[in-house]
Amino acid sequence: MKDVALPPLAIDEQADGFALAAIQKRSVPLFHVRLSLPAGASFDPRGKAGLAQFTAELLRRGTRARDAHGVDELIEGMGAHLSVDVSLDEVAIGLTVPGELAAPALDAVLEVALEPSFPEAEVTQARRRALASLQNDLDDPATVAARAAVRIGYGEDHPYGHPASGLKLEVETFTRADAAAFHAARFQRRGALLAVVGRDPPGELLRLARERLAARASSWPAGAPKPPDPPPAPQRTQTRALVVHKPDSTQAQVRIVSAGLPRRSKRYPEAIVANTALGGGFTSVLVDAIRVDRGLSYSVSSRLAMGRHAGLSLFGSFTKNETLRELIDVAFEKMRGYAERGPSAEALAKTKTYLAGLFPFGLESHEALGENVSDCILDGLGLDHLATYRSRIVGVSPEAALAAAGDLSPARPGAQIVVVGDREVASRALADLCPIDFAELE
Repeated sequence: MKDVALPPLAIDEQADGFALAAIQKRSVPLFHVRLSLPAGASFDPRGKAGLAQFTAELLRRGTRARDAHGVDELIEGMGAHLSVDVSLDEVAIGLTVPGELAAPALDAVLEVALEPSFPEAEVTQARRRALASLQNDLDDPATVAARAAVRIGYGEDHPYGHPASGLKLEVETFTRADAAAFHAARFQRRGALLAVVGRDPPGELLRLARERLAARASSWPAGAPKPPDPPPAPQRTQTRALVVHKPDSTQAQVRIVSAGLPRRSKRYPEAIVANTALGGGFTSVLVDAIRVDRGLSYSVSSRLAMGRHAGLSLFGSFTKNETLRELIDVAFEKMRGYAERGPSAEALAKTKTYLAGLFPFGLESHEALGENVSDCILDGLGLDHLATYRSRIVGVSPEAALAAAGDLSPARPGAQIVVVGDREVASRALADLCPIDFAELE
């Protein structure tokens, strides 16, 4: 199976820690700009969980030059939608427009990202929206379980150990000064990357990007030195369960979590292959055992949550109260067996073909190209990660897949269990399995 030929591109890594990426895509007359900034949720100050996302959502609610309505008119006047995405490690602002609007699109993204005004009235409304969203999350057991798995998997003191949306008691304290201070500290050149994708040759795209950046040079300081990288997720030795009480639940959400790998790991190919065969695909060990064979749940999966510096290995499912313990027992049994034996020869071959065949579709759009190239540079993987992805996936040996299956099993010793459901039901189901901690919805 052939590797993917990357389109013509150029990378300019500057002395102050800022980088530019220009990618030529001639098939469609569009222009895409993506600005990635070192301002993700892992940079939330202590006691201010959720501030990165709160700040990012205020970016388009007013700039030095225009109010929120004016920003909306600016973006909609180009027939475009401005995306603002917050991950653990970064804030990414993206815009795709017809090719002839490349310069205005660059100006718009830079204005929104670098020159927000944080009007007091908009801050108040944003805080209300954030708190209402957090309250609504309590009605979704799957969201509660996902948030709890992050906290228990990383630990509350880890930079990745809280949800990007924050915690209610801390979001209530957010002020305009908080958002402005976070923006000043984290929306900096050092560690940022501007990617542009268009029909012009890379050199011409770089020239345009540099020209528009120069017009705002005074708005964008280099910033402070890079802070220390977050540590890996903790490797625990004792299995414990956390039960989050949701009164009168007739079903229970279940998560099983262990330490995983960062995206930059050299074991990425075998990790992805091993996890997909375990529970990352519709025809996988866990789906066959839990959904097909026993009918315990409609939804079951395993996945690797990979941050830039740390990651988790997660099992997720739900079931009715009466089969909670059976679901957990079957999940542990199948995952432990898979850790010892790895994927079968047939499953390994099918998984590698599936992943290698799917990969090129993830590079078709302007947005996907900008995101993937940006991530490879910022994660320290290099562009070979994309160029050789298919051959590295196909080249995963049975021995490497077996080792990854064992080392990255969500059910290995020290696994942490999260159950969101009725406290009494969960207590009975888990009583002889492991120590149990309890929490209320919050």
